[in-house]
Amino acid sequence: MLLEKIQENFHLPAFVKADLIQDLNDQDDVRIIYKVTTAARQHLAVRILSNPYTSKEDLAGQASLCQVFAQSGLRVPTRFYGRDGLPYMSVSWADREAFATVEQWMPGKEADCLDPDLIRQAGEWLGAMHRLSAENAIPFTSFSPWSMFGPTDDLAQDVCTLQKAVQASKANQGLWQEIYALYEEKRTSLEILWPDLPAGAVQGDFSLNNLLVDDDGCLCSIIDFHLAGNDVFLCHFAGEAAFLAYEADRKDDDSEETGDLYFGAFAAGYFKNRQLHDLERNCLQDVLRIKRAFACHRVDDVLDKIKAGEIGQANKALEKIRFCLTKTFPV
Repeated sequence: MLLEKIQENFHLPAFVKADLIQDLNDQDDVRIIYKVTTAARQHLAVRILSNPYTSKEDLAGQASLCQVFAQSGLRVPTRFYGRDGLPYMSVSWADREAFATVEQWMPGKEADCLDPDLIRQAGEWLGAMHRLSAENAIPFTSFSPWSMFGPTDDLAQDVCTLQKAVQASKANQGLWQEIYALYEEKRTSLEILWPDLPAGAVQGDFSLNNLLVDDDGCLCSIIDFHLAGNDVFLCHFAGEAAFLAYEADRKDDDSEETGDLYFGAFAAGYFKNRQLHDLERNCLQDVLRIKRAFACHRVDDVLDKIKAGEIGQANKALEKIRFCLTKTFPV
C-alpha cells in the first residue's frame, strides 16, 4: 500500500516489480531502498528513511544538488517531484514519521577495488562537483557530518573520546601528549583561516561503494547523496582523498608508497577540473594530516585495542596516528 501511495504522489506509471535492496531498520536510523520497475519500463530507486539528522530542508537541498550536477553532464540520480512540488513525501513507517524519495536507478556496479586510473577518474568527478557547487548556490541549511568546525564536528568528538580513553589506560602517555600537541597546533591555525576557505554543498559520502563502474571498469555513476551538506571544499577533498588513496581496497599492495601513487592520481584528477586557491594550498597539508590521522576507523582501532587490553598494539596504532600528523603528502 505504501509503494502505491508513493507511485501516485510522484505521478509515476504503475509499479510492476519491486525488489528490496536495503533494509536497515534500527531504532534511530531507518533506510529502506526498493528497486522498482514501472509499467513504462523505468528503473527507479524508492527510498524510505527516518533519522534524526535528515530534515525536509536537507532533502530539498539534496534534490537541487543532484539536479545541478545532472544538468552539467554528471551521471547522478536526479529525484522526482510530487504533486505538491516537493522532492520528498512524508510517510509513516513502523509508527514513526519518515520520508520517501524517488530517483533514477543509476547504471553500473560497485567497484571491487581501486586502481590508479579509477581513482584519477574519481578525483576528476569530485573536482567537477566542487566547481559546479561553487558556481551554483544550493539551499542547504545543514553541514556534512564530516565537516571540521561545523555544528557537529565528528572528528573533534572522536579526538576527545580518544583522549579520555588513552589517559585512562596504560598506553604511552608521552606519545599521546605529542600527538595531541601536534593536533592542537594544526587545528588552532586552521580554525583561524577556515571561514575564508571556499565552501559549498558537497555529496558527503564519496566512498568506494558509491562509485559505480561500467563493464570496462570506468566510472559511470555517483550515487547516495543522503549525507550531502555544506562543507569547506578542501575539507571534503582531503577526507575523501586520504581514505580512498590509503585505506580503501586497492588493486595493488597496501604500502604507503602505493598509497602515495594513488593519492597523486586522485589529486591530479581533481586539479584537472578545479584548481586550489592560494589559501587552500597553504592549508592543504595540515588538513590532510588531521583527516588521515583521525579518520574514524583509525580512532576505533586504538579504542578497540585499549578495550581488549592490548596496550602494545594500541601504542603501535598511536604511532601510526603520529606518523600521519607529520607526513608530507605528494601534491
